[in-house]
Amino acid sequence: MPIIRNRSWVAAPLDEVFAFFDQPRNLSRLTPPPGRVIVDRVEPDPPRVGSEFTFRYGIGPIMVGSWTVRLVERVPGVRFRDETVVGPMRRFDHTHAFAPARHGTWVIDEIDYHVGPDGWVGLLVDVAAGLAMRAIFVTRGALQRRLLRG
Repeated sequence: MPIIRNRSWVAAPLDEVFAFFDQPRNLSRLTPPPGRVIVDRVEPDPPRVGSEFTFRYGIGPIMVGSWTVRLVERVPGVRFRDETVVGPMRRFDHTHAFAPARHGTWVIDEIDYHVGPDGWVGLLVDVAAGLAMRAIFVTRGALQRRLLRG
């Protein structure tokens, strides 16, 4: 299965950055236009291992579907990992890690995913999805830097 790794720097202390990402409702603030995310449910809140989040996603005013993820690992100040329960991808396992950096924090994402069917068609769909996610991370990095300025 394909894996995407991304690392970006923000000018804020690690504890502040972790707290921001640890709140699922901030996902809507981190989604670059024209994408749109609305968090519908976080249970329980605040999140802990076993918590499930449901959100709707779309482009502009058009909502395409819903996605439910479960928090499967949480190490405060270090990382957390969520995986898809129900969503548009067959597999989406996302590790969010954080590391101190000079004058800020590294935000490190690793996504293990599989979108399409098995075989060569699925491979093509996975490649296209991977390119789209990489583009999203470029814009998301700029949003993170703007939202988390220490």
